[in-house]
Amino acid sequence: MKKSALLPLLLVALAAPQARSAVDLTFVRPGARANAMGSAFTTVGGDAYAVFYNPANLTSLTEQEVRFETGRRLAAAQAGEASLAYIRPVPDTDGKVAGLGYYAARQGGGLSKDTLTMGTGNRTVIKYLQQPLFYGFNFKLMSLRSPEKSHLGIGFDAGLKVESDGGLATALVLSDMMLGIGRSLATVTLGNSYRIKNYRLLADLKARGSYSEFFLGAEHELFNGLVQARAGKGMALDGGRYLALGLGVNTLPWTIDLAWSIPWAGYNENSGYYGFNVGYRFGSKTYSEKLVGDAARQADTLKTQIDDLREQRAALESSVATYRVNKGMLETDLTVMQGRLRGLESDLKDLQLQVLEAQYKKETPKPVKRYVPPPPERWPRLHKAAAGETLRSIAGKYYGNPNLWERIYEANEKYISKGLPVEGAVLTIPPPPASK
Repeated sequence: MKKSALLPLLLVALAAPQARSAVDLTFVRPGARANAMGSAFTTVGGDAYAVFYNPANLTSLTEQEVRFETGRRLAAAQAGEASLAYIRPVPDTDGKVAGLGYYAARQGGGLSKDTLTMGTGNRTVIKYLQQPLFYGFNFKLMSLRSPEKSHLGIGFDAGLKVESDGGLATALVLSDMMLGIGRSLATVTLGNSYRIKNYRLLADLKARGSYSEFFLGAEHELFNGLVQARAGKGMALDGGRYLALGLGVNTLPWTIDLAWSIPWAGYNENSGYYGFNVGYRFGSKTYSEKLVGDAARQADTLKTQIDDLREQRAALESSVATYRVNKGMLETDLTVMQGRLRGLESDLKDLQLQVLEAQYKKETPKPVKRYVPPPPERWPRLHKAAAGETLRSIAGKYYGNPNLWERIYEANEKYISKGLPVEGAVLTIPPPPASK
């Protein structure tokens, strides 16, 4: 079964009837697209009717636009309605958009509602999350009239929206903060939507006083966005319940939205909503131009992707070449390191031998040699005079001092001739004088 066929079945299961009290005109809002998605519209951008649901979404519109709608709600007392929305980006202000909306509803029994809404939307960036934050504010006038009494009130709406890169959007809206109506209409709406490919799933939780209810919706784009199929849980009026369906045709600069309903109790039940909306976007490209532009952008995107892949391939080839060079260098370094390792192993063996030798020497020390003094010199000595010797040379030889020649002369006068020792004579060398 195709995904598009599963969408209505899923919504029928989610939009099962729930018992709650009847609502009045103050609960309803205009917009064929919004009502076709069960009024779960607080996170939807790109639509001028955001001025009625969440002014924060106005900033998603970048071109001047006007939309008109007429519709009819079926209930015990049927109601007809008409609305107008005008959107214009604020000149010389990036992202800021102003909007004007008028909504009129007339119900059987003389009940009527008129609302004039003037709003503005802008955006900023959340510093730490680096995600856009959309915010907006509405000033509004509301008139409620009945045969018994009439009220004219003044008030405001305020809204926020954040989006993620994964297609998830969350919105918080405080609406209908009115004075002068005679009762509190303040409504808090928490909305979430998730976009995946051409599908958008939406859920809004609305609370006003003791009343609260979930509203579910879905939208599927067909034919490159030319047609949008929609479905949602319809808002009950006077207790009637129905499944809302819708169809949008986006033939820019014109846009057309249709909405109709299927009552839960059968076609004979007087319950539901029927609406027709037409809009014109000034200065917008036509659908064909947009389609060609989208195709050109897709072609450019594909070309960019191809160029990126080529760059990645070149980078990978360069990385492989670098890896091969590094591999050769690493292999060379490994060979050198292995040679060093073998040298270190040899040095380690030498050190181990030296350690063993040191341990052996420590355990078996060498015997200590005792000092033996030399024997004392014996005096007197005998010396046989040789040719050419003198008493001074002989004194220098034995005493180390030639000036002690007189001691040798006194001991050997008979062997001295003319101051020289007789050659061949045996001289007696007395001991040197004692040192002082």
